[in-house]
Amino acid sequence: MRKSIIRGALLSILLLGFTIPGVALAGGGEKGCSNIGTWFGVVAPGDSTLTGWMGTVTGKSSNEGSNNIEFANFDATLGLDFYPFNAAVGITSLHGNWVRTGGDTFDYTFTGYALDENNTPLYIAKVSGHVTLIMGCQYEHITATLEVFAWGVSPFDGEPMLAPIPLDDHYGYRATVDLPY
Repeated sequence: MRKSIIRGALLSILLLGFTIPGVALAGGGEKGCSNIGTWFGVVAPGDSTLTGWMGTVTGKSSNEGSNNIEFANFDATLGLDFYPFNAAVGITSLHGNWVRTGGDTFDYTFTGYALDENNTPLYIAKVSGHVTLIMGCQYEHITATLEVFAWGVSPFDGEPMLAPIPLDDHYGYRATVDLPY
Protein backbone atom coordinates (compact mmCIF):
# COMPACT_ATOMS: atom_id res chain seq x y z
CA MET A 1 0.00 0.00 0.00
CA ARG A 2 2.80 2.38 0.94
CA LYS A 3 4.59 1.73 -2.40
CA SER A 4 1.44 2.49 -4.39
CA ILE A 5 0.95 5.82 -2.53
CA ILE A 6 4.57 6.81 -3.23
CA ARG A 7 4.25 5.77 -6.90
CA GLY A 8 1.00 7.73 -7.21
CA ALA A 9 2.58 10.83 -5.67
CA LEU A 10 5.63 10.59 -7.95
CA LEU A 11 3.43 10.08 -11.01
CA SER A 12 1.32 13.11 -10.02
CA ILE A 13 4.42 15.27 -9.62
CA LEU A 14 5.75 14.10 -13.00
CA LEU A 15 2.44 14.84 -14.76
CA LEU A 16 2.21 18.24 -13.09
CA GLY A 17 5.70 19.04 -14.41
CA PHE A 18 4.56 18.25 -17.97
CA THR A 19 1.37 20.34 -17.74
CA ILE A 20 2.82 23.55 -16.25
CA PRO A 21 4.54 24.70 -19.49
CA GLY A 22 1.30 24.10 -21.44
CA VAL A 23 -0.70 26.15 -18.95
CA ALA A 24 1.82 29.00 -19.14
CA LEU A 25 1.57 29.12 -22.93
CA ALA A 26 -2.20 28.83 -22.91
CA GLY A 27 -2.33 31.84 -20.58
CA GLY A 28 -0.69 34.17 -23.11
CA GLY A 29 2.94 33.29 -22.44
CA GLU A 30 3.77 32.94 -26.14
CA LYS A 31 6.63 35.17 -27.21
CA GLY A 32 5.61 36.34 -30.66
CA CYS A 33 8.39 36.96 -33.18
CA SER A 34 12.04 37.43 -32.44
CA ASN A 35 13.65 40.78 -33.20
CA ILE A 36 17.11 39.22 -33.33
CA GLY A 37 18.83 39.76 -36.66
CA THR A 38 19.98 42.52 -38.98
CA TRP A 39 17.63 45.36 -39.91
CA PHE A 40 17.83 48.09 -42.54
CA GLY A 41 15.97 51.38 -42.39
CA VAL A 42 13.34 51.63 -45.12
CA VAL A 43 10.80 54.25 -46.18
CA ALA A 44 7.69 52.31 -45.09
CA PRO A 45 6.24 48.80 -44.85
CA GLY A 46 6.06 47.54 -48.42
CA ASP A 47 8.59 50.14 -49.66
CA SER A 48 12.07 48.74 -49.11
CA THR A 49 13.89 51.86 -50.34
CA LEU A 50 16.79 52.29 -47.91
CA THR A 51 16.91 55.36 -45.64
CA GLY A 52 20.49 55.20 -44.34
CA TRP A 53 20.52 53.29 -41.07
CA MET A 54 21.23 49.66 -40.29
CA GLY A 55 21.31 47.72 -37.08
CA THR A 56 22.11 44.36 -35.60
CA VAL A 57 20.06 43.03 -32.71
CA THR A 58 21.53 40.18 -30.66
CA GLY A 59 20.59 38.32 -27.49
CA LYS A 60 21.04 35.14 -25.53
CA SER A 61 17.26 34.87 -25.41
CA SER A 62 14.25 36.38 -27.15
CA ASN A 63 13.51 38.54 -24.07
CA GLU A 64 16.52 40.88 -23.92
CA GLY A 65 19.84 41.61 -25.53
CA SER A 66 22.09 44.15 -27.21
CA ASN A 67 21.81 46.33 -30.29
CA ASN A 68 24.28 48.14 -32.51
CA ILE A 69 22.96 50.82 -34.87
CA GLU A 70 24.78 52.72 -37.61
CA PHE A 71 23.10 55.81 -39.07
CA ALA A 72 25.50 56.98 -41.80
CA ASN A 73 23.45 59.96 -42.96
CA PHE A 74 22.22 61.19 -39.56
CA ASP A 75 22.47 64.99 -39.31
CA ALA A 76 24.69 65.31 -36.23
CA THR A 77 24.23 69.11 -36.27
CA LEU A 78 20.56 68.52 -35.40
CA GLY A 79 19.91 71.60 -37.56
CA LEU A 80 21.43 73.84 -34.85
CA ASP A 81 23.92 76.56 -35.78
CA PHE A 82 25.88 76.87 -32.54
CA TYR A 83 28.68 74.93 -30.86
CA PRO A 84 29.01 71.99 -30.40
CA PHE A 85 26.32 71.14 -32.95
CA ASN A 86 27.64 73.25 -35.82
CA ALA A 87 31.02 71.49 -35.51
CA ALA A 88 29.53 67.99 -35.76
CA VAL A 89 30.20 66.09 -38.99
CA GLY A 90 29.03 62.61 -38.01
CA ILE A 91 28.06 60.19 -35.29
CA THR A 92 29.59 56.92 -34.11
CA SER A 93 27.77 53.62 -34.08
CA LEU A 94 25.22 53.61 -31.29
CA HIS A 95 25.34 50.71 -28.82
CA GLY A 96 22.77 49.67 -26.26
CA ASN A 97 20.20 47.20 -25.05
CA TRP A 98 16.64 46.09 -25.68
CA VAL A 99 13.96 44.24 -23.70
CA ARG A 100 10.75 42.51 -24.81
CA THR A 101 7.61 44.25 -23.50
CA GLY A 102 4.98 42.06 -25.19
CA GLY A 103 4.47 39.47 -27.93
CA ASP A 104 5.90 41.59 -30.76
CA THR A 105 6.90 44.75 -28.86
CA PHE A 106 10.23 45.88 -27.44
CA ASP A 107 11.80 48.87 -25.67
CA TYR A 108 15.36 49.95 -26.42
CA THR A 109 18.05 52.47 -25.50
CA PHE A 110 21.35 53.05 -27.29
CA THR A 111 24.10 55.65 -27.02
CA GLY A 112 26.80 57.11 -29.29
CA TYR A 113 28.97 60.19 -29.78
CA ALA A 114 28.80 63.09 -32.22
CA LEU A 115 32.23 63.79 -33.74
CA ASP A 116 33.96 66.78 -35.31
CA GLU A 117 36.17 66.61 -38.43
CA ASN A 118 39.09 65.35 -36.29
CA ASN A 119 36.98 62.54 -34.77
CA THR A 120 36.92 64.37 -31.44
CA PRO A 121 33.72 63.69 -29.45
CA LEU A 122 31.48 66.75 -29.11
CA TYR A 123 28.38 65.47 -27.34
CA ILE A 124 26.67 62.24 -26.34
CA ALA A 125 23.50 61.10 -28.11
CA LYS A 126 21.14 58.75 -26.27
CA VAL A 127 18.13 57.36 -28.14
CA SER A 128 15.27 55.45 -26.49
CA GLY A 129 11.98 54.20 -27.84
CA HIS A 130 9.67 51.38 -28.79
CA VAL A 131 9.70 48.78 -31.57
CA THR A 132 6.68 46.86 -32.86
CA LEU A 133 7.19 44.02 -35.33
CA ILE A 134 4.57 44.14 -38.11
CA MET A 135 3.59 42.46 -41.38
CA GLY A 136 4.56 38.92 -40.40
CA CYS A 137 7.52 40.29 -38.43
CA GLN A 138 9.34 41.24 -41.64
CA TYR A 139 9.06 44.94 -40.82
CA GLU A 140 9.41 46.98 -37.64
CA HIS A 141 7.78 50.27 -36.65
CA ILE A 142 10.11 52.35 -34.47
CA THR A 143 9.48 55.36 -32.25
CA ALA A 144 12.43 57.29 -30.87
CA THR A 145 13.33 60.11 -28.49
CA LEU A 146 16.78 61.72 -28.52
CA GLU A 147 18.52 63.05 -25.42
CA VAL A 148 21.72 65.09 -25.86
CA PHE A 149 24.35 65.26 -23.11
CA ALA A 150 27.36 67.55 -23.02
CA TRP A 151 30.65 65.72 -23.49
CA GLY A 152 31.80 64.71 -19.99
CA VAL A 153 28.27 64.41 -18.56
CA SER A 154 27.08 60.86 -17.87
CA PRO A 155 24.16 59.79 -20.07
CA PHE A 156 23.21 57.31 -17.34
CA ASP A 157 22.53 59.71 -14.48
CA GLY A 158 23.42 63.19 -15.74
CA GLU A 159 21.14 65.97 -16.96
CA PRO A 160 20.70 66.35 -20.73
CA MET A 161 21.76 69.67 -22.27
CA LEU A 162 18.68 69.65 -24.53
CA ALA A 163 15.17 68.62 -23.61
CA PRO A 164 14.24 65.18 -24.99
CA ILE A 165 13.59 65.52 -28.73
CA PRO A 166 10.95 63.26 -30.32
CA LEU A 167 12.24 61.92 -33.63
CA ASP A 168 10.16 60.92 -36.62
CA ASP A 169 8.89 57.35 -36.67
CA HIS A 170 11.13 54.95 -38.57
CA TYR A 171 10.61 51.60 -40.27
CA GLY A 172 13.01 48.70 -40.55
CA TYR A 173 13.17 45.70 -42.86
CA ARG A 174 14.55 42.37 -41.65
CA ALA A 175 17.53 41.22 -43.73
CA THR A 176 17.31 37.69 -45.09
CA VAL A 177 19.69 35.31 -46.80
CA ASP A 178 19.13 36.19 -50.45
CA LEU A 179 21.39 34.23 -52.79
CA PRO A 180 21.55 35.52 -56.38
CA TYR A 181 21.06 32.05 -57.83
